[in-house]
Amino acid sequence: MMFIVEFGIISAMEKILIIGSGPAGLTAGIYAARAGLSPLVLEGMESGGQLLQTQHVANYPGFPGVVKGADVIGAMRTQAESAGVRFVMDVAKSVDFAGEVKRVSTLMGDVYEARTVVVATGAGVTKTNRPGEAKYFGRGISACLTCDGAFYKGKPVVIVGQGPATVGAQRYLERLGATVAAVVEPSAVKSFVGDAAHLTGVERTDGSVVDAAGVFLVTARSPQTAFLEGALERDGAGHVVTKDGVKTSVPGVFAAGDCARPRHKQAVIAAGDGALAALEAQEYLAGLG
Repeated sequence: MMFIVEFGIISAMEKILIIGSGPAGLTAGIYAARAGLSPLVLEGMESGGQLLQTQHVANYPGFPGVVKGADVIGAMRTQAESAGVRFVMDVAKSVDFAGEVKRVSTLMGDVYEARTVVVATGAGVTKTNRPGEAKYFGRGISACLTCDGAFYKGKPVVIVGQGPATVGAQRYLERLGATVAAVVEPSAVKSFVGDAAHLTGVERTDGSVVDAAGVFLVTARSPQTAFLEGALERDGAGHVVTKDGVKTSVPGVFAAGDCARPRHKQAVIAAGDGALAALEAQEYLAGLG
């Protein structure tokens, strides 16, 4: 049942509302559906999260060899739908977690009410926005050392970033057998160049070109939590602060995956967080009677 509220629609009460459709959100949905909670997922305007943009995945359990992130997400989405997870293509714009009933307002103007909420909105890499970046992201440009570093054994790579993190990134890539051709600050990048399919190098603002088979963006990952302003405790970078795993500062609201993890942003960890969030939500609902 749906009710008109001002210019939007307010939904019938949900037992659990999940915001985000990456590994954390999808896993939370699967666990919640199997528990009989009939979860609703606000999947955003592009389902799948950051993993959808990863072309080479070789470390996710159950997927031997090298697969595309889209294949992993596709399998998880199919499993979630089969379990009974419902999806809405919309984006959370603001929330009201002050009362026992949690309310989430969306970009489309609708309002969703729920007894429990799982925030699984992930974290987006801070890109340079230089020419060629969008074209070659996932085709030579990566933001995940642990995901893609091993593919560049014996090949030249460029690190784009600044500060102490680039030193650790260089050591890590060199341990994997890659050759770090240059470390470039984002402001020194003019464009990313390549052929029709793959990146071949980085053009610097001084006109020189560094040949490279791969580029790693070692820049901050920004948690997608601005819509939570004032509703949940967050750290200085915007990550949702959690305790006992996935519990937030508001009872009945849980946070899973990269939006709540300053370190170790990995799909398999996010999926584990999603499962835990669904289990905690189930226990919370049982306590409500």
